Amino acid sequence: MKDYLNTCAPLHFIFPADGDCLNARDGEEREGMLFVPAAVCAPAGARIEINEIPAEFDGKAYTARVPLRCGRTSLTAVNRADGTRATVAVWRLKGAEGGYRLSSDDNILFLQNITENKDRYASLFDDPYLAVYKKAHDLAGAKVHLNLFYDTSTTEGFAKERGYFDLSMMTDKFKEEWESNSDWLKLSFHARNEKPDNPYTHVTMRRMEEDVRLVNEQIVRFAGKRTLSEVTTVHFGDVSRGGLRALRNLGYRALAGYFEMADGEPLVAYQYPKALTEHVGARDFWKDNEEDIFFSRIDAVINSRPTAEENISALKEALKNVHRAGFVEIMIHEQYFYPDYKWYLKNFEDIVLKTCLWLNSQGYEGRLLGQLLKDTGV
Repeated sequence: MKDYLNTCAPLHFIFPADGDCLNARDGEEREGMLFVPAAVCAPAGARIEINEIPAEFDGKAYTARVPLRCGRTSLTAVNRADGTRATVAVWRLKGAEGGYRLSSDDNILFLQNITENKDRYASLFDDPYLAVYKKAHDLAGAKVHLNLFYDTSTTEGFAKERGYFDLSMMTDKFKEEWESNSDWLKLSFHARNEKPDNPYTHVTMRRMEEDVRLVNEQIVRFAGKRTLSEVTTVHFGDVSRGGLRALRNLGYRALAGYFEMADGEPLVAYQYPKALTEHVGARDFWKDNEEDIFFSRIDAVINSRPTAEENISALKEALKNVHRAGFVEIMIHEQYFYPDYKWYLKNFEDIVLKTCLWLNSQGYEGRLLGQLLKDTGV
């Protein structure tokens, strides 16, 4: 498996790694630049320069403070003793620091409800599930991102039978309202449907393109092009390289995942190896420069704990790591909103609102990841 951190090379960067996205907590800001302590591993007796800045050996690594601008910066370490070199490309996303994003996975049922009640509802936000996010936006400035299934054919865990629904059946009555709220409310592909688990582990590029197009085309039809995002979380955060390339070819620029280890194996980490999963899991963002796609680390799945207070406590602990405290990702799943779901969260709204308001109190404001990429020019 590819050594993404290049640790086998005699001369390699320890920090930052290729693809790292850095925030102000990684260094010192001055004169409109971020100066970071770049560190390189090199053989004994090396004479290292990093971007032509002489590096000093601190007993463990060769370090030099190098300036970074917003966007992409290339760092090259050269051993003047033998001419060997190592290069990494790192990033700083404009406007990322102090931002947070609220996303939700497995969405389809609220669209079915809106369609069934289209003659009764005067607004999208008459739907009680969508109304929660409108409150989060109005009260806490939340920017909300809903990842969609195409259909309900394999939906399970509910006591109530809702009947079949797919996105081609979704009313376009509220298209103008979707578009007028697209500065804070986005939709994107998640999967064709709920089952099986890990549906894209071995997916071909062609099949992935079919599923993504199914969802994307319907979003544009009923909600408008401005509502379709270039960011998503793939179902189970597991996709083949062919599937990843299909997503990129169809306009997806960033994917969110857990990047955690569970029982010694990467969890919701897009098939990246253990060492890289642990590395990305300790940061806000990372970019696979070869595949030209960014990854965002989800800091908390807020339906995994029964109260807002417990979720906030978990977030406090996670954000003690300053390298992942620049931008905060919180995520929830649609199913937990409904009383007939087997793991119903009766305080779903309370968890969403209190968590967003707590992030406000810590100085974070709602931001869309797709907008950050656009503002950075990538």
